[in-house]
Amino acid sequence: MNSNNTRTVPVQLIRKTSVDDFNERMIGMLDQVEKRVEQLRESAGQLEQEKESLINMLGNVNLDSELLRLGQGDRDDISATASRLLNRCKAVEVVVNTPRNAEQAQALNNVNNLIEAAMNKMKEDLNNAKEAMKRFLNACSPEQPDGPIDQRFQAQVIECTADDQKKIRRRLGTLINQIERAQRYSAPEF
Repeated sequence: MNSNNTRTVPVQLIRKTSVDDFNERMIGMLDQVEKRVEQLRESAGQLEQEKESLINMLGNVNLDSELLRLGQGDRDDISATASRLLNRCKAVEVVVNTPRNAEQAQALNNVNNLIEAAMNKMKEDLNNAKEAMKRFLNACSPEQPDGPIDQRFQAQVIECTADDQKKIRRRLGTLINQIERAQRYSAPEF
């Protein structure tokens, strides 16, 4: 029979077409996966922010001056519940790793060290710590600064990845809010 001759030609045509089709399908699939990976990273980033927000809210429960109006038993219940929820929230780990080269990793480490040094000064002087944090935040937004800029901090932030820069801005904003809350709660009421 001529089945051997007829198979050779169609198989070659199908093979060439299927390789091109396969390549096109794979590229299309990878494009879709890339979009989904970005959505996943965005969602995880939002979860990180939500966790930070919850931890911040729970951490401020015991600072609320209205608690002093409650009886000791009620205060203890509220404090225990807040502590339990805080521990449960902290047990949730949401991690979005950002690929960095050696220079970016070093810059992020330097930025974190500068922020930690300013945070350590909070114990001594809230006003100076707040001003330092504001200068750091202004360094992250040089196009719209709201006051003086810390040039050394800015030089390090510029070396960080875009994702890290966003996280640094968010962290500084949170720290400034915490300092302002601490100032309100520690200010004597007359």
